Amino acid sequence: MTMLVRCGDIKFNPLEDAVMEDIAPSTWNGPHVGKRLAEAMRTLRTLPVGAGGGSGNAWPPYCYEFDDLVAQKEQGELEQTQKIQNRVRVMPSLSDVSRMEIAIFWPAQFLGHRPELMTAVNAVALAHSMERDAGWVTRKRGGYADTWRARHDAGCVVIADGLHFDRVPVF
Repeated sequence: MTMLVRCGDIKFNPLEDAVMEDIAPSTWNGPHVGKRLAEAMRTLRTLPVGAGGGSGNAWPPYCYEFDDLVAQKEQGELEQTQKIQNRVRVMPSLSDVSRMEIAIFWPAQFLGHRPELMTAVNAVALAHSMERDAGWVTRKRGGYADTWRARHDAGCVVIADGLHFDRVPVF
């Protein structure tokens, strides 16, 4: 009779070794505030623009005939046209929008007395939401990337202190 003996701990959760990228810290800190602000800007960018009120329609922008499709294939534009037609816009969830509405107000709430920090926090958070860095802010607004980054970080620390003082739960 053969007996198997396992040395070491038995794991009951196969995901316990996985690295979770969105684990909230126990208290608010500057980097986590910056992350939530960038997430809020990203959510804001995914919301539809304008309150249509029924002004839109469900018809495609153009109905292509067979000859049009053949001509597009010959010119190499058919794939691009199909990409445009098959584009799907993923809407943010209710919890994403709720968190966005909470976080988007923080710079004005906690940095209203420091407009240079408020501007830097908003500009760099917008850049981070588009997968860009402070260098992009420099190209758009001027100045130095290190200055934008330092003001953003300082502003996020002030916001984190305010959230901690107001006992806002970490999310």
